[in-house]
Amino acid sequence: MRALFVAMLASGLCLAGCGQAADSPVVLDNPVGPSLITGSGSGAAQTAAAGTKEVPFHSELTWEKIPGSDISLCTHSLPAGKVYLQRNTNKGMAVSTHLGAGAYENHTCVYGTPGNPGPPATPPRPEGWFADVRWTAANGDILLATSDFLYWTGKPGQSVAVDRVTFHDGGTGRFQFAEGEGMAYVDAPARTAVYEGTLRYGKKEK
Repeated sequence: MRALFVAMLASGLCLAGCGQAADSPVVLDNPVGPSLITGSGSGAAQTAAAGTKEVPFHSELTWEKIPGSDISLCTHSLPAGKVYLQRNTNKGMAVSTHLGAGAYENHTCVYGTPGNPGPPATPPRPEGWFADVRWTAANGDILLATSDFLYWTGKPGQSVAVDRVTFHDGGTGRFQFAEGEGMAYVDAPARTAVYEGTLRYGKKEK
């Protein structure tokens, strides 16, 4: 799994940085001007509906952890018997389909079981998390998602974590009406991640 993750990351970053042949499809599009959906009411809804499409989504990124943000902002419903332990902010740069190269940020609410300590004199051991995720395209368009932890591929904290991802509307530009689903493969020790999924944008206003 680790070898596959590294190979995926290397191939995607090379694709973004090394360029493509003129007759190859543009996989990692890098928009340069903002995508705006103008107007309001039925006109805006008709414009969005006309552009609805389902496309594959792929994102590769590196991130840095900023621990200790406000835990009171963690509002997702917890699994039975769990409590929130901390809220971290992770920031980095991503190369993504439909966004190109741009900023990445998430806020991760980590939870665990009371009375389930780690090493001596430490707080309860983290067991999972929920995250609010934001990608910013080169042109300023914003794509939003949430994710929730599923499992570690090996030893907790020292292997790749697998998350389920849900894309949400509420972003900007072409992602104002986005929705979709996917998976995230987060290499915690290396602080890299790969997202794979399906993205739909241009949905009608409700």
